[in-house]
Amino acid sequence: GPAVEAAAPFTGVPVMRVDEPMADRAVQTGRRIGVIATLPTTLEPTADLVRRRAALAGKTIELTSRLCEGAFEALMSGDTARHDSMVAAALKELSARVDVIVLAQASMARVVDALAASDRRVPILASPALAVDYLATVL
Repeated sequence: GPAVEAAAPFTGVPVMRVDEPMADRAVQTGRRIGVIATLPTTLEPTADLVRRRAALAGKTIELTSRLCEGAFEALMSGDTARHDSMVAAALKELSARVDVIVLAQASMARVVDALAASDRRVPILASPALAVDYLATVL
């Protein structure tokens, strides 16, 4: 049926899509939106979704994408400390330049929890639905 056809392009690809409510919240929160990821494959679709939801809401946004190069590799090789410090540095840098930050991956959420309040100057959005998707890929 049509449902199968719609899903076909994603076959074999771990789908980690940020949910629309999160993108909508980012668009409502501020004009300057930062999107941060450790994988290009999650960065682009997330940035794209935010742009689409902004257009739908009739809002003009300024999107800043930030890829933490090497952070995912560090995580995969078991160097969580390196991953966390890279993500934290990017979050600090972004929070000085944007109104709201969207995390493209649930694996980055725990880094936010460890950030000092002074480094969390803007709302940082992470999706609960994304966390579930992420766990599904890990388990």
